[in-house]
Formats: sequence, C-alpha cells, structure tokens
Amino acid sequence: MKKCVGLLFFSLLFVLGACSGEVSTEPVDINPDIDVCDICNMSITAIPFATEAIMPDGTVEKFDDIGCMVDFLNETEEEPLQMYVKDNEKDEWIAAEDALYILNEDYWTPMMYGVVSFEEEAQLLAYMEKNGDGERLTFDEVITHFTEAHSGGHNH
Repeated sequence: MKKCVGLLFFSLLFVLGACSGEVSTEPVDINPDIDVCDICNMSITAIPFATEAIMPDGTVEKFDDIGCMVDFLNETEEEPLQMYVKDNEKDEWIAAEDALYILNEDYWTPMMYGVVSFEEEAQLLAYMEKNGDGERLTFDEVITHFTEAHSGGHNH
C-alpha cells in the first residue's frame, strides 16, 4: 500500500510540474513531412527560410517565409514570447531580433517575399556577392516593410 501511495504522490508531482505554467521559449525542429505554414498552409520544405513564433500558451506557430510570420503578427492580438528565424546558411535557429536581414525582391524565398536571414555578417555579404545586393534591414524594419507593403494581407 505504501508503494502505491508513493507512486501516486510522485505521479501527482509530475502532473503538477507539467501544469506549472512555465512555457518553453525554445524553437522546435521543423518536420518537412508534416509541418505547414500557419498562414498560407504550404508545406515547410525550404527549411533555411522557416520561422517560428512561440505563443504565451506554448503553441508554436510555424511559417515557411518571414513574410507569412509578419502577416500572422498583424493578424493576432497576442504578443509572441519569442520569435525565431533560420540562419540561411547554417540551418540553425536565431532569435528574430538578433538576426541580420537582407531584402531583394529578386531573391528566391518560398512565398517570394525576398528576405533572407543570417547570424553573421560574413554570410550575409557572401550571399549578396553571389545573389545580388539587397537592402539591409533589422527585424523591426522587416515587420514595418511588409506591414506597409501588404497592409497585413497576403500578397504572393
């Protein structure tokens, strides 16, 4: 009987710990076989362009292009806890506010928004040398650019 009570006690602690209200703000891996963009419903297969928003309830909104994430931000009333973009060269997540961005409408991206993100300056410069110059932007400038250009709606 004591064994059952002990097991019940530890089970209860586990359940209460899981319900403690702490939400992970870590990015989650993209599974190209099942993950789709939460805005345009396209499969997320071009992983170097993927983005994510971690919401206060712990849900992870996933997007195939940064422009789709901006559309989502303009449509939701909730403020994400954290947002991530992929480093285009290294396949690693970067906090959206820390990434370096370049915009060129001729750059290929899944939804043709033309924004590419990097962690390091050298990668960004090498990309521009290979693919043509682009306008350098901060994350806030990316949001402003697409908010003004698309008035919060899809334009691809």
